[in-house]
Order: sequence, then C-alpha cells, then structure tokens
Amino acid sequence: MADGAGLVSGGSKVSDSCYANTVLLDPPMDADVTRKEIFGPVVCVYSYDDIDTAIGYANDLPYSFQAAVFTRNIDTAMHCYRYFDGTAIMVNENTLFRVDWMPFAGARVSGHGVGGIPYTMHEMQTEKMMVWRSDALN
Repeated sequence: MADGAGLVSGGSKVSDSCYANTVLLDPPMDADVTRKEIFGPVVCVYSYDDIDTAIGYANDLPYSFQAAVFTRNIDTAMHCYRYFDGTAIMVNENTLFRVDWMPFAGARVSGHGVGGIPYTMHEMQTEKMMVWRSDALN
C-alpha cells in the first residue's frame, strides 16, 4: 500500500460508502490509519518483540478507548490490564463486546463522559432540590 502497510485482506470498495473488511499489517507508526480513529471495518496488526513496547505504542496515541488482549496467560492479561491506558480492557474478547449495564467511555480526545444506558439516563436528568420552611410542618 502507498503508506507502507501490508494489505492482508480487503481494502476495496464494496459500494460508494462501504469498504470490505480490511486487515493491514505493520502500517507505519505515523500513518493516519495508525494515529487516528478509524470508523470502519479496519484492523491494523503490528508485530512486536516486547509486550511493553507494544503497550507503549498503543498508549502513545491521542485516543484512548478500549483495548483487547488475547492470551492464555493470566499474568499477561493482568499486565495488559494494568498498563494499557484504555477505559475497558477486554481479555479474549474483541472490543465490540457490549452489555447494556456496562460503562462505555473514552479518555483523552476519545469521546466525552461515560455512556451506557444507566449513565446516559443519569446524564440526561437534572437534579433539583426543594427547601421548605413552614409553621405547619412543626
């Protein structure tokens, strides 16, 4: 590809407004597909030799939302949970996983506040207070 990524699959238009599911291998660290949020069926796969280097690359982005780690090793999962700067860390599950009660939030320049049905309902309400003074209540 023009920016140096290896095209594993997809990358072509299905229609005027839709691309095929796309997998890119090792795009450059300064490429838009690496540095910006992609709202489409695109995943970038990067090779690494040291897990802390990979976590550092992920944490260096201006966006922070959810992260996923696939492992059979609980120590690796806990290490990722501790050091990924995401608002939700999925273990052996992709970042599309959602349940209604789950908080849904972005950090840094990803989103505003916390979403999810109970959080959104609370945010849409205005709290009021009433103070009474009445001789009839004595």
